[in-house]
Amino acid sequence: MISATSTPWAVMIVSLAVFVSADARAFAQTDWEPADPFAAIEGHPIYLGELNLILSERLNVRDLDRVDPQVKRATAAFLVRRHLAMKSLQEAGGAALQAMLARHIDAFATEAKRRGSSVEDQAKRRGANVAALTADLQWRFAWNQYLKSKLTDANLERFFEQNQERYAGSRWKVSQIFLGMEGESREVIENTRQTLGQLAAELREQSDVAEAFARAARDQSDAADAKADGGMVGWVESDGDLPFNVMQAVRETPPGQIGGPIRSSLGLHLIYVHDKQAGDLTFQQLTDQALLRRDASDFLFRTLVQKQAGTKVDWFVPALQPPDDVDLFE
Repeated sequence: MISATSTPWAVMIVSLAVFVSADARAFAQTDWEPADPFAAIEGHPIYLGELNLILSERLNVRDLDRVDPQVKRATAAFLVRRHLAMKSLQEAGGAALQAMLARHIDAFATEAKRRGSSVEDQAKRRGANVAALTADLQWRFAWNQYLKSKLTDANLERFFEQNQERYAGSRWKVSQIFLGMEGESREVIENTRQTLGQLAAELREQSDVAEAFARAARDQSDAADAKADGGMVGWVESDGDLPFNVMQAVRETPPGQIGGPIRSSLGLHLIYVHDKQAGDLTFQQLTDQALLRRDASDFLFRTLVQKQAGTKVDWFVPALQPPDDVDLFE
C-alpha cells in the first residue's frame, strides 16, 4: 500500500518546484512562529508549524533556515493542495469521518501520555504547534483510509487499462532540442519558451520534419552530444529516461510529430518522436505495481483537489505564495 506521507508529496514537490521562480525571495524561518498562519482556505488557517513539520520529517533536516526557498515555496503550495483535498474528504465523510478523526487524535494523545509526553510536547519537538500537528495526523489517517477504500484490485486494473501504454512496456524513439534554463528568471524562461514554440511551428511545416529537427538540434540544442547526433536520445520508456513531464509529453506525441515546448527542472525541451513500440503487458502480468499505485494515488489526490476549484485561498507570507502561473487546482 502506498504511504500517505510519501505519495503524493514526493512527486508533487518535484513537479511544483519546476515552476517556482528562480528569483523567489528567501524566507527567514526565524521571523515567524509555528502558530502563525501562512495561508488560509475560506478563512481556515494553515500554520507555519505544519510547513516546519513536513520539511523536517520528509527532508530530515534540523536547520530549516538552510532549506532551499524554492522547496519551501513548493511545499507550501502542496500543503494548501493537501488541505483542499482534506476538505473534499471531510465533505464526503461527514460526521462519521469526523468521529473517526477525533478517536485517532485521542489515541495519539493517550499513547503520548503513556510515554511520558503530550501532544504539546510532540508538536514542539517537530517545530510545530498543536493545531498543525493535529491537521497533519488527521490528513494521514483520512488519506490512508481513502486509499484503502479506492486502491482495490478492480480499481487498479481499471486504471491500468485506461493508461495501459504507461505500464505495458511501451517504448519510444526520441530526439530532443534542449535549452538549459537553470537559474534564469521567469521572464527569460517565458520569452525562450515563445521562441522555442515558434521554432516548433516552423519545423512542423518542413517536408522532412525529422531531418529539419536534427539540423535545428545541431544548431541550437544545449545538450552535450546534440551536434554529433542531431539531438537523438534513443529509445525511452520510463520516467527515469527523461524528466517526468518530458516523458509525459513523449507518451502523448504520435510518431512523426513534434511535442512541446515542455518545461522541466533542467530547462525547456522540444521533442520529436520517431517511432513507438507498443508493449503488450497485461495487468495480471504486472509483477511490480509500485508505479501504477503511485500514479493512481496521485490521480485520486488531484481529483480531490479539483473538487474544490473556486475555493478562496488567501496567502499571508508572500515569499511562500506560488507564482501566478501555478494553478493550485490543476
